[in-house]
Amino acid sequence: MSRYDLLCCDADETLLDFKKAEETAFFEACGALGIPAGAEDCRRYSEINLACWKLFEQGRLTQPELRVRRFAELLSEMGRGEDPAALTAAYEKALSRQGWALPGAAEALERWRRRVRVIIVTNGVAAVQHGRFAASPFPWMEKELLISQEVGAAKPDPRMIRLAMERAGVTDPRRVLMLGDSLSSDIAAAANAGVDACWYNPRGKTNDSGLSVRYEIRSLDEVDDLL
Repeated sequence: MSRYDLLCCDADETLLDFKKAEETAFFEACGALGIPAGAEDCRRYSEINLACWKLFEQGRLTQPELRVRRFAELLSEMGRGEDPAALTAAYEKALSRQGWALPGAAEALERWRRRVRVIIVTNGVAAVQHGRFAASPFPWMEKELLISQEVGAAKPDPRMIRLAMERAGVTDPRRVLMLGDSLSSDIAAAANAGVDACWYNPRGKTNDSGLSVRYEIRSLDEVDDLL
């Protein structure tokens, strides 16, 4: 018998290769608008984007503000005059086609689904995330997606996990495991919802968040023994 009835799983950098998707979409979008961009511009965009998502998690930015602000800041730093909203649209269109999975993610999902209900809880733009899962090696998981834009709440808000529990018919939080790579988003959401947390930490980062983590893993294969 499984220890859990529901596995809530993050998407980006847990199942999907966001770094590869981000880089590909960035250069496609800049190319579409005729913006000359190099590796340093992409690196800087990634930094700005991450900072904006942190503000979003803290409730200090709305998602519509986030989506444009990251490109407005980048274009300003680059000394460019293009419309950040146009670059946002081009980027999100390109990003929605990037469905690369992290190594072993598809196989792990197949194993987990034979043991427990798996629902994806992801902070993101609905059209982008639906597109990426449709293009991924596990398109069937698109029907098990809970996306912050559609839910009206974003991790670390516990409502995403609670909605997943409702969908799965699970009432006991002790029977729920939240798996993700982000301390401020996934692990904090687990704490707020009162469920066990599994921190996917393949690079061995230090937990300086002050949050308690029930499990810490380096490989997705380790999840099997927890279920």
